[in-house]
Amino acid sequence: MRPRPFTVARPAGILVLVALWACVLPSMGAQADQPSVKLCQAATATPETQACLHKALDAADAKLNAAYKKVLSIIDQDDRPQDSKAAWKAQFTAAQRARIAFRDADCGDLTFSEWNNGSGTTAALYACKTPASTTRPFSGPTIF
Repeated sequence: MRPRPFTVARPAGILVLVALWACVLPSMGAQADQPSVKLCQAATATPETQACLHKALDAADAKLNAAYKKVLSIIDQDDRPQDSKAAWKAQFTAAQRARIAFRDADCGDLTFSEWNNGSGTTAALYACKTPASTTRPFSGPTIF
């Protein structure tokens, strides 16, 4: 049995796809911008850089959480049967938790090893996590 390709058959599905592209397109250019290069240029010392990058990470995570809640709301408003919506939400939540787990692993101990636990490690950790929270925050058969 061949798998069926993903199709959008309902107006709500089309609305979801439009919302996805509206969220994704503005952030695509952000992938080339590294926060450690452009975001905290005014910082002149390591603690100042760390504070600046930590603030940027908190803002990115807040934006990511808001987008996540918005997507869950869109799923709730879809006209599919309740069991289909529950499965969609469960799959979406599992995918996002896996993405965050990857971000934390990629930007966690690995960063400490790469920086040899030096004084710039914490800033490097924040600089690694921020773009991972802001670029392509949602993915799957449809991109949020």
